[in-house]
Amino acid sequence: MRNFLIMFSVIIYACMFSATVVAAQHVTKISAADLVTNGESFFAAGNITSELTRFAKADGYIVSSESFKCIVVDGVPIATVLTQYQNCTPKPKYLISDGGGIDLMGSCPSPVTSSCSIIQSCKTTLQSYLAEMKKDGTKKLLWMIYPDPQGSTWSGLKANQDVWAQVVPTVLNASTDPKVLIVDLRPVWAGNYSEYTKDGIHCTTAGGTATATAFWKAIKDSNFFDTGSAVSVKQPLNIGKATSTFLGQHVLNNKISLSLFLAEPTAVSMRITSFSGRTIFTAVKQGRQQGLQTIQFPLTPIASGMYCLEVKTGQLTNASALLVP
Repeated sequence: MRNFLIMFSVIIYACMFSATVVAAQHVTKISAADLVTNGESFFAAGNITSELTRFAKADGYIVSSESFKCIVVDGVPIATVLTQYQNCTPKPKYLISDGGGIDLMGSCPSPVTSSCSIIQSCKTTLQSYLAEMKKDGTKKLLWMIYPDPQGSTWSGLKANQDVWAQVVPTVLNASTDPKVLIVDLRPVWAGNYSEYTKDGIHCTTAGGTATATAFWKAIKDSNFFDTGSAVSVKQPLNIGKATSTFLGQHVLNNKISLSLFLAEPTAVSMRITSFSGRTIFTAVKQGRQQGLQTIQFPLTPIASGMYCLEVKTGQLTNASALLVP
């Protein structure tokens, strides 16, 4: 095991050796009351909100005596998540939320499509949720796409979630008020499921920390709070408003999905290589909008294993290890 960890570390280093991302040193200060986390058991069972609070204090976003507010309730459908928001006083300027996990445990006809009544109901409620945020003055929403459920017990849930993960961006990307930041946890959790969950659907402490880390990175990289009041911090942070940022990747069914923040519409290129440097696959696609998005490339069949992934767009070059299952 020790030799494997050493080898894996060397592989990561080899992939990332030449990658450079320019960071801008600018951080904004908010009140902890400005941000609320809302949702169901995925948040309720984990340490996500407390970790976000810890990161915000460490980076100087909130003072040490403050904590972010959490209104999550275990085991509720997305309609109740909406009700929790409606009952929240005062309304948050910034919201982090999920919803639909409980609903998606129901049965959809096989093969699952977006026309399933459960998914259509979740979609309608999500649209109502966004309308409530607009009415009540919530400026920005960070919405989480669930990691893949693990184990045969949750095979039906996974099939439903796979379709829900396709429907959600079509709803959220159409919203301009509030503005929406989507964080897909599938690439975040990839390769670490045995550590991040024990029951197949909820976070362990490590899973909650990894999730909060991904959220906090996306918040900083996209300048989520955007208040313009600078404070001094120990390390420079990426600000997505000025800098394109690579957030993660996910491989499924001979397709690779890249999660990115684009500072402006621009071409996105990707290259998959062996660790000896041999090119396995290349592709280019135009990112047609500024902001958070997922760009998907079809892959020719590639043998299972570890590779290097290089993503380039504008002045951004990012190299990382890629696991092909």
